[in-house]
Amino acid sequence: MPGQDTAQLGIDVGGTQVKWALTADGKVVRTGEEPTARQGGNALVDQLGGLVDRVGGEVDVVGLAMPGLVDTVRRETLFVPNLPGDWDRCPVAERVEERVAGVRVRLLNDARAFGHGELRLGAGRGAADALFMTVGTGVGGALARDGDIVVRAVDRVPELGHLTVDPHGERCGCGAVGCLETVASASALVGRCARAVLTGQSAALRRLSGGSLARLTARMCAEAADEGDPWALDAFARVGGFIGTAAANACVLLQTPVVVIGGGLAGAFHHIAPAAERVLAERAAIIGPVSFRKAELGSHAGAVGAALFARTSPNSARIQRRSDPKDNAGDHTSSIASSHTSSIASSHMSDNATNHAEN
Repeated sequence: MPGQDTAQLGIDVGGTQVKWALTADGKVVRTGEEPTARQGGNALVDQLGGLVDRVGGEVDVVGLAMPGLVDTVRRETLFVPNLPGDWDRCPVAERVEERVAGVRVRLLNDARAFGHGELRLGAGRGAADALFMTVGTGVGGALARDGDIVVRAVDRVPELGHLTVDPHGERCGCGAVGCLETVASASALVGRCARAVLTGQSAALRRLSGGSLARLTARMCAEAADEGDPWALDAFARVGGFIGTAAANACVLLQTPVVVIGGGLAGAFHHIAPAAERVLAERAAIIGPVSFRKAELGSHAGAVGAALFARTSPNSARIQRRSDPKDNAGDHTSSIASSHTSSIASSHMSDNATNHAEN
């Protein structure tokens, strides 16, 4: 069965970094990263092919995690934010295969890859039903049902960043008003803290940024909060409250007793968690007790998850066909089953998730 007894390579493509993880027997062997090619789609495909050649070794299957909207059956990108090039119906997996003979490439959304890694080897281990949320430049998500990450053909499940949590808030890039991304992403956090720099209300933020709004980062906001700066602490509490609201709403619908938070802002989990947990506790009569957890796999979680996703043969996945008016080929809901129980080596369980924050 392809990919089961050999090494697998997982690649997570971000706007600034391409991260990779080599796995074997459900364990992480090596990880690495390199700057993302910014010259367009062809340059990125060439980069991915070269990466497989250099680090793949005897790999015969690759998991490729891409941002945005992807078709996991046709193995095409439909919409990719923050990467130059034409990604509309781009057969990116097939194009990588053309550059590397004998390798099969499986495509999935980057947030679902994150969830897959955390479910198998990270903070979601042992959970049958769980919600995974990546909070960085934007907000993404993944859903585990009956021990498997839900992956659909046109992979929209679940787009947590576009849950409405502030109906009178700002307009999101998707066109809607008050999406979670507008109030709980790293970008939203920096935007709120920028007001304190501009008005001089936070000495810590002003000192860390040198008084420059252009230099202010989520990492600086976290440092200010660590120093006890009231404005930064309030900004993180606001982020945590909205994350808790979104998680609680999802739990009302899905009854998931575990919520795992990763991505860049997970590095400031201790500032986010109290407000989020208060909101979840307030809804406990409806949703039951919810364990709110920090992701464990660090900035390579998506690459690890992509490798583990690739390791699972399509023949072992449960495929349910559904009619989808937006896709003449039909829609497929795939719960990717896996029996990986190995734990990741401690060297790969870095808490330095803030590096992933700003990618």
